[in-house]
Amino acid sequence: MALRNAVQLICYPDRLGENLRDLRAVIDRHFADAIGGLHLLPFYPSNADSGFAPLTHKEVDPRYGDWDDIEALAAAYDLCVDLTINHISDESLPFQDFLARGFESPWADLFVDVDRLGELTADDLAKIHIRKEKEPFREVAFANGGSARVWCTFTEHQIDLNYDAPLAYALMEDYITFLTARGAKLLRLDAFGYTTKRIGTSCFLVEPDVYRLLEWVNGVARAHGAECLPEVHDHYSYQYALSRRDMRPYGFALPPLLLYSLLDANSTYLKQWLRMCPRNMITVLDTHDGICIPDVEGILPEDKLKVLINNIDARSADPILRKSAANIHSVGAIYQLTCTYYDALMRNDDAYIAARAIQFFTPGIPQVYYVGLLAGCNDTGLMEHTGELRDINRSYYSLEGVERAVQQPVVQRLLALMRFRNRHPAFAGSFELLYSNDSSVAMAWRRDEHFCELFVDLNFKTSTITCSDEDSLAAISFRA
Repeated sequence: MALRNAVQLICYPDRLGENLRDLRAVIDRHFADAIGGLHLLPFYPSNADSGFAPLTHKEVDPRYGDWDDIEALAAAYDLCVDLTINHISDESLPFQDFLARGFESPWADLFVDVDRLGELTADDLAKIHIRKEKEPFREVAFANGGSARVWCTFTEHQIDLNYDAPLAYALMEDYITFLTARGAKLLRLDAFGYTTKRIGTSCFLVEPDVYRLLEWVNGVARAHGAECLPEVHDHYSYQYALSRRDMRPYGFALPPLLLYSLLDANSTYLKQWLRMCPRNMITVLDTHDGICIPDVEGILPEDKLKVLINNIDARSADPILRKSAANIHSVGAIYQLTCTYYDALMRNDDAYIAARAIQFFTPGIPQVYYVGLLAGCNDTGLMEHTGELRDINRSYYSLEGVERAVQQPVVQRLLALMRFRNRHPAFAGSFELLYSNDSSVAMAWRRDEHFCELFVDLNFKTSTITCSDEDSLAAISFRA
């Protein structure tokens, strides 16, 4: 069954209340008519990276609940879950067996044996796209006294899988079969770009290898009635390549584009992108990660990007930098800006609603992150407590905290806009970019006799919607 053309919520299993039952209660009480889908961030047992070091995809961490809770959510909403395609936890049963039995383990081929790749020169190492300050390898000691080096792109607890071995494909097919049987309709393929290990290359998004793997995963998912959402932050052309391969690309260029447009009152680059962006996107303004910069390079000129970064930097924590074994460059060194979207727009309610209105009129299915849904501000206390910069945008809300946050006028305006986006029949039709000057944006959707138009004045941050009445078809107009 196809995904509903409705707003989806992105949320951790334990940050709107303490567990999945609390989350369901919050959604039922406040958001049931405002969302049609739920991207539930990792609920698997994990020992690192906020859930992204899963021991398995076939268990629910008992702190959050059980499969009955997951299946209940899937019965009510289109469920998106993460499939961590690049790696598995070092506490997983396959890796623990590998540590115990070495290369005699039946799981040995599941992991990349770095020493069998041949000699790695300094030039080889310099080319590898890395995510930490040192080479992406870890030495492990076997119970029998031997040792080996395995590949771990991220933390030492996240062991990369070897897609030169049938075992990796068998494991992923097992996970996909299991998750879709429990109601998952959209699989977010986390960190898939790092799956391609070819010495002499960047080992990141190596073409055509990466598409062969993705097409295989997508084929398995489609056979089980699900779609794929590959997650990648890099040049926007990769999103077009994914779209052409019958997968959902992320509209990751939109968040920085909208920030620039609203802060500088200039719609030129936003409209250029809207004319050509994939029509089957999943759009976001904020996620559990920071506001990513690589996705907008080549769309927003470098001098404009510098202005944006300097502007937001005054209201955010330190940016997250790209790691490179070769060099680090000025703007090119910035990977993510760490800031809530509401704070990035200086807590200006009208600007924030304008950003969401443009997102909801942009082609694709919109997702709203839970902190953004509640117009959350930078959580410097959590960030300082954990030492993780991105935790500035990963607040924990008690049930009482949700009740207070929902009462904010800006949240009520956002919820009304989400209900409208889900309900109006024009959004099932065709997208149009309308004429507007360079300090405004005009967009529309049309289906048969129904229409819906948005006009945003970037100078005054006002958002006006004109649409057909759902029953009489008469034109009505209102401020978002």
